Amino acid sequence: MSKGPGLFADIGKKAKDLLTRDYQTDQKFTISSNTLSGVALTSTVVKKGVVHAAHVSTQYKYRNSLFDLKIDTDSSVMTTITITEILPSTKAIASFKVPDYNSSKLEVQYFHDHATVTATAALKQNPLVDITATLGSPTISFGAEAGYDTTSRSFTKYNFGISVTKPDKCASIILGDKADSIKASYLQHVDESKRSAAVGEVYRRFSTNENVITVGGLYFG
Repeated sequence: MSKGPGLFADIGKKAKDLLTRDYQTDQKFTISSNTLSGVALTSTVVKKGVVHAAHVSTQYKYRNSLFDLKIDTDSSVMTTITITEILPSTKAIASFKVPDYNSSKLEVQYFHDHATVTATAALKQNPLVDITATLGSPTISFGAEAGYDTTSRSFTKYNFGISVTKPDKCASIILGDKADSIKASYLQHVDESKRSAAVGEVYRRFSTNENVITVGGLYFG
């Protein structure tokens, strides 16, 4: 794959992950193992209040293909197949869920030294189609995404973003919700080893005059 800009979904992702990903009160227990044939097996049990949920997932890599199978306690089976370099600089991801076949989708990603493009479509008769494009470099990138409903023949979303990334900091601005909201975030590592970081995010929705400011930090001792 190329060393160009990241995906549109990567814009603002580092700040969002630091603010939200690791903050949870759920109790989780995980066991992982690997076989000599390259199969990875993971069992996870999560307690949310008085409710327990569990799933078993297995992963197998063969050449340029990755097969991922996940089985939940609600009897749903999720299969994801990822194939890299199916064409030069291209990745294809297909996912299927049983019994909820309507959630199945196919995504194709194309990576170039100065651009990335993705196209995602639900695998049903009248699919929802999402397209994203990002231009620039690993340091600065501009991106846009749009969603289109083939049934109603209307756009379900269109968003725009810009990201600036340096070794010790990153900043992003996203104009989202069909230009009804804007979100700006900034993350700064405070030491060379990147064991500590501070992050801030400002969100405004124009139609309701809603303003949200979120700050957070990270420290590994």
